[in-house]
Amino acid sequence: MRLHAVYALAATVFFAGLTSTGMAQDNTVGAEAFRTSCAVCHGLGGAGDGELAAVLTVKPPNLTLLSANNNGVFPYLDVFHTVDGRTSLRAHGTSAMPIWGDYFERMAGEVAGPFGTELLVRAQIVALVDYVQTLQK
Repeated sequence: MRLHAVYALAATVFFAGLTSTGMAQDNTVGAEAFRTSCAVCHGLGGAGDGELAAVLTVKPPNLTLLSANNNGVFPYLDVFHTVDGRTSLRAHGTSAMPIWGDYFERMAGEVAGPFGTELLVRAQIVALVDYVQTLQK
């Protein structure tokens, strides 16, 4: 029980660091997650022109226009849920995008216990979404 509290505290400190001004300016966690998980489809700049974009049946969206297409407001929660993918309703078929929440969960493994793992997954997604927000035109 005490160990889980330590992991939760560590994840909270990590999460708080991701949203600080310094991390927002140098979000290496989000940038690396984007480069390794998203750029192959969305392109390094997020314009939807990644290496696989031409062979996909559904063209990846231009992530640099998310705010512009939403009355100038970045749709943070929608992007978070899209990246996570674990909370989406699949009643009308499957998503063309991978479920990154599951992937990040497998990558985190059991290093932080059941509660800490979820905090680390969410922190990873927050860093990634924060990075996508910096790509807006």
